Amino acid sequence: MKYKKIIIASLAFVLFFTSCEDNFFDLNKEPLDIISGSAVFKDKLLADANLAQIYHSTQFLIRNLDSPADEMMDEGMAAVARGFAYWQAPAWVPLEVIDENGVPGVIDYWDYQNIRNANEYMLGMQGSDFEPEYIEERVAEARFLRAFMYFEMVKRYGGVPIITEPQSVDAPPEELNVPRNSEKEVYDFIASEMDAITTILPEESEPGRINKWGALALKCRAMLYAASIANFGQQQLDGLLGFPASEAESYYQKSYDASMAIINSDKFALFNAIPDDPAENFQQLFVVEGGNPERIFVEVYDPALGKGHSYNLGSVPFEFRGTWGSNHCPFLNVIEEFEYIDGTPGDIDRDLIDSEHLFSKDEIFTNRDPRFIATIFYPEAEWQGGVVRFHRRTVINGETVDNGTVGDGWPAAAPRRNYVNTGFLVRKLMDEGEVGPLRATGQTDWMIFRYGEILLNIAEAAFYLNKPDEATSYVNMIRERAGMPTRASVTEEDIRHERFVELVFENHRYWDLRRWRIAKEFLDGLRVKGLEYTYYYDEDKYDLHLKNGDRSERVFQDRHYYFPLGISRIADNPNLVENPGY
Repeated sequence: MKYKKIIIASLAFVLFFTSCEDNFFDLNKEPLDIISGSAVFKDKLLADANLAQIYHSTQFLIRNLDSPADEMMDEGMAAVARGFAYWQAPAWVPLEVIDENGVPGVIDYWDYQNIRNANEYMLGMQGSDFEPEYIEERVAEARFLRAFMYFEMVKRYGGVPIITEPQSVDAPPEELNVPRNSEKEVYDFIASEMDAITTILPEESEPGRINKWGALALKCRAMLYAASIANFGQQQLDGLLGFPASEAESYYQKSYDASMAIINSDKFALFNAIPDDPAENFQQLFVVEGGNPERIFVEVYDPALGKGHSYNLGSVPFEFRGTWGSNHCPFLNVIEEFEYIDGTPGDIDRDLIDSEHLFSKDEIFTNRDPRFIATIFYPEAEWQGGVVRFHRRTVINGETVDNGTVGDGWPAAAPRRNYVNTGFLVRKLMDEGEVGPLRATGQTDWMIFRYGEILLNIAEAAFYLNKPDEATSYVNMIRERAGMPTRASVTEEDIRHERFVELVFENHRYWDLRRWRIAKEFLDGLRVKGLEYTYYYDEDKYDLHLKNGDRSERVFQDRHYYFPLGISRIADNPNLVENPGY
């Protein structure tokens, strides 16, 4: 096929991959303008620039610099957190009823354009005159990216069309309108692609480039999803959706084996640079880059090279803001998932809320799982040499005050943006060294796959493979690192709980609820709560009041375990079959 594709290959566009010391590209060459597709596969700089664009366009995470609030979209759908205002997608989309019109907002994902880009790249490389080893490795990277895109689609829609060659725009409709493959076929395709490329990809690579272990991590995650759907779901549409229940064990085994290959490599370990301070250690896990043994595959950010994110901009408490701030607001149910430090459940006794009982911050917040301190901003949480406040009013000498200062300078009320929604903010993943964050200045790499997830994946797979001792051992490795009491044995609920508190705000929870087929039980009819605080100055304690964290109840129906393809996509391709219930 003759290439007509036009690519932009300026260095400002492609250099986000690596540091200046580890350049993937030749910095001595002049920036390039518009390059014809036929020239791309005659020059390694251009071929690598083309691959860099496919990496760049792959949605590893929701990153919308025009609306940093969208970074909480997965968590909003899972009733984990919301955006500050109801016009922000993570606040209103989770309250909508998803119907035949399609999925609103950035939670939707149907990226056949970038799959085409990957297919074109692979075809072009295979027809080039580059040395075979170079071609094979670069094509393997493109195959990983394509498989990752298919995973993002299959976990949303079930079976989708598998297209592995670029389609000609002049092809007849019967060739262009590809029908859906089954859900099983898509997951099997991902597994077979990862099996093929793990023998090709290097064991070491620059940050942001996929290697053997990243490919195994994708297989580990994808096979766990497939196993869950076989175990807890049902087949529909004559097998287009779902798996035979009898195949659950084989997929758990595939996930287990991929996890074990990563573990047995001895190349990774839980980050534990500050073992005497589990909270600070967990905070630094997501900030430390060089020498961090937990990083398997990361998306690299470096504003100096034209790629920065806005996560800190949205998360930072209002008192420490650059421009935005106090935008990512977790719900009370998340706080209560974190056990107290002695291992007892983290629920707050509802009989003591909206009453005369007062709580000290240590009693209700700092006495929890150290991961809580590193994950959530709560009243008087420390940050950048100061403290974050959430109280709406202060009572001093029997008088209620809600503006100005009292006593020795204590603010009578926190900034409104802090307390108006849920009474908490997200701290996890933030870099305390970034002062006054601005849009697109975030430079903390985002771990797409990390060793902690691998241990939780293998714990889950081992549990369903009737290896309870192994499952317990892996869960306890996570708990020991966190400074929490170990368990003598684990239940299904224990594994799911540990996964929640360890991985919350890393974009897993919503998809876990769906694959376990408990989203309807958990989300339907739910109106999540937050807390409102009155500070009693003389007692140095807080009175807690429940408040609604959402403006209405959520709706999750059985059909929502699969997103609709939507009217417009089916109109474009009549060979697509819509999912049940739409």
